[in-house]
Amino acid sequence: MYNQLVLKHVNIKQRKSPYRILKYVYIVLLPIVFAIAVRTFLWDIYYIPSSSMEQTLFPGDYVVVNKVSYGVKLPKRLQDVPVIGSWFKTKINTEHQYKLYYPLKGYKSFKRHDIVVFKSVTNNNKFLIKRIVGLPGDTLSLKDTKVIVNNNYLEEKPEYSYMYSDSSKAFASLKIYANKDFEALAPAAQQKLTKLNSNTPSLRGYSIFPFKKQNQWTRDNYGPVIIPKKGTTISLTKANIAIYASLIKYYEQEDISLKHDNDQVNYTFKQNYYFMLGDNRHNSIDSRSYGFVVESYIQGKMVKVI
Repeated sequence: MYNQLVLKHVNIKQRKSPYRILKYVYIVLLPIVFAIAVRTFLWDIYYIPSSSMEQTLFPGDYVVVNKVSYGVKLPKRLQDVPVIGSWFKTKINTEHQYKLYYPLKGYKSFKRHDIVVFKSVTNNNKFLIKRIVGLPGDTLSLKDTKVIVNNNYLEEKPEYSYMYSDSSKAFASLKIYANKDFEALAPAAQQKLTKLNSNTPSLRGYSIFPFKKQNQWTRDNYGPVIIPKKGTTISLTKANIAIYASLIKYYEQEDISLKHDNDQVNYTFKQNYYFMLGDNRHNSIDSRSYGFVVESYIQGKMVKVI
């Protein structure tokens, strides 16, 4: 009788054991699934690693990004899934993959001056944060540091920063001033400062997109370029093919080449693209260096600094 009771007790424990395991699995997995859902479909948090957005954002800041309003980007790679992506990092070089997301339709459109987080177009294991200055279909250029879009100068925000040399110092002294800080200086102090230009050696070290324009365009005097818009046609010639060739090959997945100097091809773009700049204009690697950013790479708009 005793042995029967013991055996019955053991059987009950064995039956309960799988349910106990499922209970603990549920307790562990539920928060992870919830966090993945929130960070994929609603909001996410990103870390600011560099000074390219000073004086608006600073290294070490964390920002909240709205993902749902502008269209959720569903990752195709496990390593791009929020929360668990780092578990699936591989040693295989995946920096130059392209079709990374399934973009869902949003109910808002990105606007000029929005600060956005996006996948790097040169190393898509990284995220970057910049300000949109050029929208799809715009014609954009820079002249003496000022941005011109569709023949109109864009507003200079108080937070935009530039590098200045101080003539009052015995040795070359460089300092970054935001527009608001420079304007707050006394006139005498302003006169001692000279805004750097693209001929300054410290600024000549940056690469220019496209490389073909390296000796013609600079970071302060750039373009003009037409930013591709979905459904619009751009006439491709030997003069401008370098600006669009990589977009068409990698993001549009089409093969276009011009064999002769007088060749011309009309190409209709399938996707929208954007031109990004950092607010720290003399110390930012942005679209002046790597070109346009495809819309499917943009994760969302920054809504808050935490």
